[in-house]
Amino acid sequence: MTYASAVSEIYGDLIRECVACRAERISYWRQKNYQYTDSANRKEFHIYRCESCGTGFLNRPPHSQWLQEIYQYSGQALTKPITLEEVLAREVEFPNCTVDAERMSRQANRLNSSGNRRGLDIGSGFGFYTQALKKAGYQTVSINPGKYENDVFRKLNDDEPVAVMFENYQPTEPFGVVVMSQVLEHLLEPDQAISKVAGLLATGGVLACAVPNYNSFLVKLLGTKDNACLWVPEHVNYFTDKGLKALLERNGLRVVKTEQITRVPFNALSKRLSLTGKAAAVVDSLVKSLQAPFANVMHYFGLGIYINVYAVKK
Repeated sequence: MTYASAVSEIYGDLIRECVACRAERISYWRQKNYQYTDSANRKEFHIYRCESCGTGFLNRPPHSQWLQEIYQYSGQALTKPITLEEVLAREVEFPNCTVDAERMSRQANRLNSSGNRRGLDIGSGFGFYTQALKKAGYQTVSINPGKYENDVFRKLNDDEPVAVMFENYQPTEPFGVVVMSQVLEHLLEPDQAISKVAGLLATGGVLACAVPNYNSFLVKLLGTKDNACLWVPEHVNYFTDKGLKALLERNGLRVVKTEQITRVPFNALSKRLSLTGKAAAVVDSLVKSLQAPFANVMHYFGLGIYINVYAVKK
């Protein structure tokens, strides 16, 4: 069974309040049509925006059955299996997941005052965050429904992820650290998810959460052509700093650190411009040299591509 034939393309219910801050002042923002594969029908999605915290969300979002049928294969747009060697080669060419996993695990461990050395990796993907938690001395549990990622995870970690959606996970013990990297934007009920996370954390434990930034320069520049944040139908929520903080603190977590991350492949611009050969090499070199100072400016104005938040259970 292929991705396209598995998907039951059913829309969910109409949303009448912000998924982050619960404000009722929401308004239509833009429409995005998206076709995942050549054999799939083009679908229409409507993005609404909260007038209070600025958070965006699909309205009406995909039905839970639609998302579950996608995620049984992959949460990373994979339409066929991938090998560990291919994944590691990507990281060598452009270090990304390994860098983020090490940074987030280090920060979460530093902020964890619970004394609990159990770590939960929600949406564990290929397993880099689980690997980093283990290196930091945590006994880990990993949750991920995607078959393609889990095949790589096993080889990377010599461990078995729990192959369920987070909504269906039933833990028996609390955790000192919970990592949710690029997960919350996928969940139809983010308020319920964060409430559940808060219940899983020991007092003094830390949630390390990373999401795309709805206020990023990419969204402002590209509008609905952006896919880093506005990737439909998988991304159903589009968070701002303000909205994410409201969501976490309403559920008993205290935000203690927020940072923005901007990292793009060095060849992203040359590919978008369809450059090849020497011209592509020159542009790639320029992007590489300018990326750090450009990112610093974007972060100063709150326009970074990703938001990383660390919140402690009170």
